[in-house]
This record gives sequence, structure tokens and C-alpha cells, in this order.
Amino acid sequence: MATRITVDATGIKRLQRLLARVANPNATPLMQTWMDIIQDDNRKGVMAGLDRYGDPMDPVTYRPVGEAQKKLTDAQRNTSNRRLRRGNFVGRGPAASGWNNNLTSAEYRKLGGPPLAPRGHFSRVITNLKTGFTTPTAVVNVHNESPGQWQAIGYWEGVVSRDGTPFLMAHFTGATVGRNHAVTLPVRDLRGVRPEGKRRARTALREWLASEIRQAKTSQTSEELVAGSAARYLESPRAGAGASTVDISIFNLD
Repeated sequence: MATRITVDATGIKRLQRLLARVANPNATPLMQTWMDIIQDDNRKGVMAGLDRYGDPMDPVTYRPVGEAQKKLTDAQRNTSNRRLRRGNFVGRGPAASGWNNNLTSAEYRKLGGPPLAPRGHFSRVITNLKTGFTTPTAVVNVHNESPGQWQAIGYWEGVVSRDGTPFLMAHFTGATVGRNHAVTLPVRDLRGVRPEGKRRARTALREWLASEIRQAKTSQTSEELVAGSAARYLESPRAGAGASTVDISIFNLD
């Protein structure tokens, strides 16, 4: 289910020798940067109507009906602060906009936001995306994830219908839904970091690796070699094979 950017240090002998000089590297700064990238990539991709691969999603055909509502109400935004560009997180339970943060059908049909985001920046595919990371020895801010590697993770929490039924996965996979499974949803899969997000993640990885080697007092040549080797490896066919040490992924928990 996860889209991954992976570095397998065992696959690069030269990189392995250089990284061996760094005792117990702390990838927390990289994880924090990658979590920011996950959030930013998701927000920009959703607002641009792009799926996980950076391709345009199928347009919405059932809304808006008539003239689109130009401004959201405070209840629809889940905040009265008009300066904010993101609504408050609302999971299961009562919310200003409706139970489990669901608008009425009539409200949805008046909104002209991108696919899966009728409320734009204030839609749940943006406001309910959470991030965390794991470490080689412990899980940080993420439940039900196996430790053993540094891994930045994005996941949606509490995106459910009024009756509490999770529905994002049906949108992501195009599964049949409704009574007797009579309705097939168009595939609009957001479970990934888009090409531009991956590029930014690779740049951050390169900078972090160079910083780690620099702190180990190696030469500038070694720093550049480490960064260059990692970047080339990320784009090689081997990426994703074997045990990963640094990983970024995004998926749906519900």
C-alpha cells in the first residue's frame, strides 16, 4: 500500500564503507524534513488535482450544481480564523460542519473544489493527513508500525462517513460501494509522494548524508561521493529491493 523512497546501504559498497565511519547516525532531522515534504506534497497535489503519480485525476461530474459556492462558511472550514489556510483536524464525532466532519449532500453539491477536496484546503484529505516517523529502535508518533528503520510516514486518520464508515480506500482503489456494491468509484489514488515530492526528498537525503559524513570529519570529496552515490541509487532499478534503512511512505490507516 505504501509508496517508498528507499536507500539500501548494503547495496553500495563504497557508500557502506563511508557510512560505517558514522557511529549511530541520527536521522531525526531528515525525518522531520520528510514529514514536512509529505504534508506539502499532499496539499499541493490535491489542490492541483493530481494523483500519487502526478497525473491529473478524473474530474468530478456531480458538482458543483449550478453556480459554485464562492466562500466556505466558518462551519465548513472548521475554523473561524479566516487567515488560516488549513482547517482544524476533526476525527470521529461532532464537528461544526456535521457529524464526523461531514457536510450535507446539498452542501457538497454546491462546492467546486478539486477531486476528493470539495472544501479545498479545508477538506479532510488535507486536514486529516498526519505524519510521524519510526526509528531503528522505537516507534515515534505512529501506531502499529514495526520498528527497525528510519521511516517517515503520512497517513489519513478519521476520514469517515456520517455513520463512521471509512471510505478513502474505495476512492483510492476504485472499489465498488453502496447497496449491493452497485456503484464503482473512479480511481483517485493519493497514497504516494509525487515526482516533485520525491525530488525534494532526494535533495534532503543528499544534504543529510553529506552533513553526517562532514560531522564524521571526512573529506569534502567523500561528502560529495556519498550524496552522489545515494542519489544515483535512488533512481536505479535496485531501489526498493532488500532491507531499507531510510524510507518515506504515505498510506491510509482507516
